[in-house]
Amino acid sequence: MGDLAPTSDWPGVHVTRRARGLPASGSYTCRCGTTGRAQGDDNVRDLVAEWIDHRNTCPHR
Repeated sequence: MGDLAPTSDWPGVHVTRRARGLPASGSYTCRCGTTGRAQGDDNVRDLVAEWIDHRNTCPHR
């Protein structure tokens, strides 16, 4: 499987967890260049909410 990390050409959010019991990690990238990264389950939940808010208000969507 190829690299699933989002880029400005392929914007989106990517969340992963290496194994059960390990913390999640995530990242997002928008066409406008805005990016975000997070480590830890609670921080990744906040990151996804941040991405949804940004996606809904960004003029480049």
